[in-house]
Amino acid sequence: MLYERKSSSDSPKIRQGPSASVSSSASSSPTERPNAISPSQLCAVCGDTAACQHYGVRTCEGCKGFFKRTVQKGSKYVCLAEKSCPVDKRRRNRCQFCRFQKCLSVGMVKEVVRTDSLKGRRGRLPSKPKSPQESPPSPPVSLITALVRAHVDTSPDLSNLDYSQYREPNEEEIPMSETEKTQQFYNLLTSSVEVIRHFAEKIPGFSELCREDQDLLFQSASLELFVLRLAYRTRIMDMKLTFCNGVVLSRAQCQRSLGDWLHAILEFCQSLHAMDVDISSFACLCALTLITERHGLREPHKVEQLQMKIIGSLRDHMTYNAEAQRKSHYFSRLLGKLPELRSLSVQGLQRIFYLKLEDLVPAPPLIENMFMASLPF
Repeated sequence: MLYERKSSSDSPKIRQGPSASVSSSASSSPTERPNAISPSQLCAVCGDTAACQHYGVRTCEGCKGFFKRTVQKGSKYVCLAEKSCPVDKRRRNRCQFCRFQKCLSVGMVKEVVRTDSLKGRRGRLPSKPKSPQESPPSPPVSLITALVRAHVDTSPDLSNLDYSQYREPNEEEIPMSETEKTQQFYNLLTSSVEVIRHFAEKIPGFSELCREDQDLLFQSASLELFVLRLAYRTRIMDMKLTFCNGVVLSRAQCQRSLGDWLHAILEFCQSLHAMDVDISSFACLCALTLITERHGLREPHKVEQLQMKIIGSLRDHMTYNAEAQRKSHYFSRLLGKLPELRSLSVQGLQRIFYLKLEDLVPAPPLIENMFMASLPF
């Protein structure tokens, strides 16, 4: 096996792969050397070595600089492939679009770049400000960062999607029976609802509400969040849809499972993407879909307090983010999506009610417990 020679001129940077430097410890074996760097010390974007956090995430100097320049200049990139280019240490400069999307997906926060009070702190989110002058608007920044991470952590891994059920529209396949269509609908909904539950639990302050209010808010918003998250992941021209659990289906397959509900979801999808909603605003919108006034709350004042904190975070983001400021009536248009989602939720309940009447497949316990009692029909 070939090893590098050590000399005083060697770079302190630890190289990965079969040519890793020889450890000073004689007991170390070659197979152990690639593990010398903990994954927690690597850049979350490209996997290069990273000394500290930048814009909320541990990244290398290269990805930090790329992210900062992109945000400050408002750069727009185009992917020449399928928006799924590999981003690693060797290939990170090949596609700027996919690299920037990777930055956002791992949780780098754009508004931190725009916050004047963070200048001179090299883009890091301060944990213990030394003086009031160095302190950013901590509650909004910390809350919106947590919301972005809650969204990212519960979004499907685009590098590990489940295509096991996917069929191309032009492929010859055995037609699905009505029973199979119903079962597929229930499977999609129940697995997505579980992921949405994890998202709710990650929202700061949600677990501090009483259990009865947590359950009521979650049950009331689950179909709305199912639609909202699906619409955000889908482009109107896409012929395939990715669900919360990572399952990918063709539009034709979704049509068979979701029925007319799919048409309404795609119309909402088109209007949502027309606004060019950034990930921070979207994370706030998801949280506000959940944290809102619902009939029957036991402690509505606590829910309202948390709701106002999230709205304050959203306002702060739009104040400090130059791109958001350029969008006309961005704040009111974004909040205007909330009543649209309630209407789409009712359409989802209608779909559940229709399948219940057909009675081809017993509704799963999760569906029975969450939705059957609330059917307004």
